[in-house]
Amino acid sequence: ICYSPNHSLTLPLMEVSDIKEVITRWQQEYTNLSSDPNINHVQIFENKGAIMGCSNPHPHGQIWAQRSIPQEVQKKVVRQKSHWDQNKKSLLGDYLQQELDDKERIVLKNKSFVVLVPYWAVWPYELMIVPKRKMASILELTEAEKVAYANILKRTTIKFDNLFNVSFPYSA
Repeated sequence: ICYSPNHSLTLPLMEVSDIKEVITRWQQEYTNLSSDPNINHVQIFENKGAIMGCSNPHPHGQIWAQRSIPQEVQKKVVRQKSHWDQNKKSLLGDYLQQELDDKERIVLKNKSFVVLVPYWAVWPYELMIVPKRKMASILELTEAEKVAYANILKRTTIKFDNLFNVSFPYSA
């Protein structure tokens, strides 16, 4: 999925309204792909920069749709279901609340999202964007939440670019 016809743009250089349109396209593709009975997993991602294996410099992301569900995803489903069965609460929601209470690893937040360094981070500059309300997929984003998500994506990527004074490579 190309993010812009202007191939010199990256997320931190795009307008929030244009990033919101990318999110809308993600939703459309997610809907189309997940409606196929042979597809059980849809993953939307971006690799930016040659060091991250991106061979095309223009602003774009990719979508994988597959019959099999990756093992890491299966493990997370099992853990989250176990937590729900024991506590009748969301594991991610409980974790987010703990991070909001501790205030140690919060990088950014807005009305709908929190950007934090997960305590299990393995990459030197790993961040996680967590919605403040429980949702099963990006299809549940309201129009206001899409704007908030676009805003937090832009602000996060600007911080990375500014930290190193380069167009920062990443996988998201």
